[in-house]
Amino acid sequence: MAGGRVRPVVRDALGVLVALAALGGSWWALERAREKTDPRRAVVRMIRREAGPRDLVVVTDEAPELVAMASPVPALWGVPQMDDLHGVRRVYGVAPTASALAPLLGRFGTGSTVDREGRALRWEIAAQHLGRVVFDASHELGARVTAERVGGADNGPCPLEGAVLGCHGPEWNRVRAEPHRFDGAELRCIYAHPQTDGTLTFRFTGLPPARALVGAVGIDDAGWFPAGAVVTASITLRLEGHGEIVREVRAVNRKGVTGYRFELPHSPGEATMTVTTPDAGARQFCFTFVLAE
Repeated sequence: MAGGRVRPVVRDALGVLVALAALGGSWWALERAREKTDPRRAVVRMIRREAGPRDLVVVTDEAPELVAMASPVPALWGVPQMDDLHGVRRVYGVAPTASALAPLLGRFGTGSTVDREGRALRWEIAAQHLGRVVFDASHELGARVTAERVGGADNGPCPLEGAVLGCHGPEWNRVRAEPHRFDGAELRCIYAHPQTDGTLTFRFTGLPPARALVGAVGIDDAGWFPAGAVVTASITLRLEGHGEIVREVRAVNRKGVTGYRFELPHSPGEATMTVTTPDAGARQFCFTFVLAE
């Protein structure tokens, strides 16, 4: 500079820098405004920083903008059938509400929280042996999954009637696999209304070797009310070469579903599940039961 004058080249460079700074500030202000509309934008950016090409981001609702933001990490919107994910390291679920993650909990069981609001979860597919489904109880009613009611006025077996297990008693006693809603989110599960004066007992036979039993349980929206009782599902697995494995899953009185996961020793066998509650009033209990490896 001479005589306090700015050389043209320097002046032009400063102008470009000022313009870029203003543009960056405008972009940042716009992005902050967008985050207020959909806070998941910040969540997707966080996922993109830690995820890689062997990971998958699943946005449960129709939000193509979030899918685009995840790039170069593979991403999709909606919840497709995911029976075989061998080769995938992690799956990230991103939803508008925590409850909307229900379909992913039903397939993968309990996940790790990614954000404080619970709208994003992570499953370690390869490390937790969740890559391939080898048994899904919802597809086996009347075949490898049977049921009976033990005790009380509705005591007796539940024979296969078309696509349902027709337990004795009123229509709501019938066991069936179908979509139900949990705090607004739809999940295909096995509807299994309990009884107060006895148990609903399931038998799962011909179970293949697996590394994990995963799924979710809940009371659907039509059966939820503030004073409702807890429903308990007690699971006993008898696997070849191992002692009994006894676990318990509880559908607490809240909206949405609760995921679960049990480690298994990769042996074939069978299992039973007994469903009980101290008060059956409107306990429209539903569960998924998935073996994965």
